Amino acid sequence: MIGRIVILSDTHLGRPDGAALSAAALRPLWHGANHLVLNGDVAEVHHPIYRGQAAREVMQLLELAERDGVQVTMLSGNHDPYLSDVRHLRLAGGRVFITHGDVLHPAIAPWSPAADKIRTVNKLAMAKLEPGQRDCLENRLAVSQHAASAEWAYYNTHKPRPAWVELLQRPWLIPQILMYWKKIPHLAAAFAAEHVPDARFILLGHTHRQGIWNLAHRVIINTGCYGFPGKPWAVVLDQGELSVRPVLCDGTSYRLSMRPVATFPITDQPQAPGIPAGSPVTA
Repeated sequence: MIGRIVILSDTHLGRPDGAALSAAALRPLWHGANHLVLNGDVAEVHHPIYRGQAAREVMQLLELAERDGVQVTMLSGNHDPYLSDVRHLRLAGGRVFITHGDVLHPAIAPWSPAADKIRTVNKLAMAKLEPGQRDCLENRLAVSQHAASAEWAYYNTHKPRPAWVELLQRPWLIPQILMYWKKIPHLAAAFAAEHVPDARFILLGHTHRQGIWNLAHRVIINTGCYGFPGKPWAVVLDQGELSVRPVLCDGTSYRLSMRPVATFPITDQPQAPGIPAGSPVTA
């Protein structure tokens, strides 16, 4: 691993609400970095009314990063499944594994109004694979990528609503989301044990709940989001160290907090220091 790497997720560029302010506002976050990794849901590509602005913001981000001499790797998420064919990334000799997190549930986003349709498409796609191919990491991620596009058809005929409006209209989602938030670290640990057993750090986004959990000798990190309920984090890899840092906003731009939530050496230690097994750490 060479240089400083900054990892963000769930910027949702292109939305007028529930998203990062702009690509330009994100620019200070990669100051001094060699490599920027965007771990899915970079832009609101799957909403027809946001797609044009989302594309402009992505191009602006790439232009700014190029000016700054920063390499950019974009991983696709469920809101931008074909923004990139990169669905996972391994860094630090495989000790750090990055994926958006939508692969962990057959409905991808069980809170989505299109969840049943997504689940059906996922099931049909898995059924077309030979039994021996269904446990392959790349195939699992490809099926998830394909199923995510099923949500596009829904939003071709339904206008997206802010998250708080969606929850007011469908209040039964609240306990479902809270239950899924509780399950997601365990699903991630099980997924890692099956597909990337050598990875010690598993970096996710997707669920919009930031947190750190130590499970089965792995550290599961979710970097949160720039929309509802907010509180995004960034992960920084630098000089053999992984730090998790709050992203602060002054109303016009973002910056990394000087005080990390947690810091870990990127080594093969069986357990991360300072975090009891199974315990969550949140800001």
